Amino acid sequence: MSLREFIHSLDKGDVEDYSNYELNPILEPTRMLHLADRNERIVLFRVKNAQQYVCVGNVLNSRRRLYERVLNVRKDEEAYKKLLESITRLSKPKEASFFNYFKPVVDFDLHNLPFIKFYNNDGGRYLTSAIYIACLDELCNMSIHRTMLVSKDCVVARIVPRHLRYIYDEYRKRGSDTPVAIVIGAHPAVELMAASSPPLGVFELHLVPNLLESFTIAYTPIYHIPVPSIASVVLEGKISSTQFVNEGPFVDLLGLYDAVRKEPLIKVEAMYVNTEEYFHVILPSGKEHKLLQSFYREALVWQYVSNVVPKVHKVRLLEAAGSWLILAVSVTKNVDGDAKNAILAAFSAHPSAKVVLILDEDIDLDSSNDILWAFATRFRGRESIVLIEKSRCSTLDPISPTGVCDKMGIDLTIPVSANKDVFKYVRIQ
Repeated sequence: MSLREFIHSLDKGDVEDYSNYELNPILEPTRMLHLADRNERIVLFRVKNAQQYVCVGNVLNSRRRLYERVLNVRKDEEAYKKLLESITRLSKPKEASFFNYFKPVVDFDLHNLPFIKFYNNDGGRYLTSAIYIACLDELCNMSIHRTMLVSKDCVVARIVPRHLRYIYDEYRKRGSDTPVAIVIGAHPAVELMAASSPPLGVFELHLVPNLLESFTIAYTPIYHIPVPSIASVVLEGKISSTQFVNEGPFVDLLGLYDAVRKEPLIKVEAMYVNTEEYFHVILPSGKEHKLLQSFYREALVWQYVSNVVPKVHKVRLLEAAGSWLILAVSVTKNVDGDAKNAILAAFSAHPSAKVVLILDEDIDLDSSNDILWAFATRFRGRESIVLIEKSRCSTLDPISPTGVCDKMGIDLTIPVSANKDVFKYVRIQ
């Protein structure tokens, strides 16, 4: 199944089709995507000077859609297990012929792709769903990186210090540029795996068949890099080991402008397209951006905390905190100390978290009202707090630009010895 087929398989009420209109790539798509995002709607649209591409945004801005349509589950625990089990089993996909699906573009100009300027102070026009695939000897990695347009054949990406950066650094040590393929418009199962963070050496592309049995790959003509055989665009080129340009500002998960950094220039040598497929656009700081970024971490937290308490019911990286800095976990405990063990386990699973809230199973973690109500009625002052000083945290947090901060865990569970009826939230039947 392709991204286009995935969209067409959804209920009509999930999709708003504006593909007969052409939007200015400067700011206009942001307004449309943002309005639709409020109701978790998908949007189809086109942008001027790239009319041949139908863009699709907000694809995975709904947890229901992620669970039912990508993971084929209905409950949180099933979703966590499905993703974690999928990451433990490598399943090399079947191969297809690259040119059965893609056509090369002669004398291409990247300005003719739907690069979008999303916010007023963005450093330029961006691709936000770009999947980067690079290999070093037998080691391959697939990950998503925001990508800024530089010229007709050059782009620059924010390459965070993880696996793609490791591959890039190894090539630099050898005095070489890094061959790379950039893919836009793949099936959501590919996007989900690219957004996950399995250990170095686990090739995310070889995990996709665990979610999408019919998935096939093809190899790019120049550098023989494996890519999904069905997508909208594949760019092939090299990440420079010697040339660097400014990347940013760009809006991150928290709705803040990320810093401008010097990042390596990427020279695109070939462009291949399939204009029958949809061109994926992710709204920066939108629900899709947050869910893709956070879901793997939620699953890890579920796994880690499950090792120290009898039952974990639900995990949420709270959307108001960019789905990154504040964790809420609902559990069943045997003794009061279980909550503090759960706090420590949660921080271990997601080191970027700044605050961890442990709550009882009667609290709906998708309701900020429920969480604040639990804080008001079950917080016990110093007894509830675990403070961890000078710990690693997220550099996205503007109060902790060095990546070191004080963290706080808060036990908002009912004491084991207490009369539970006193703490019962009376709800309208």
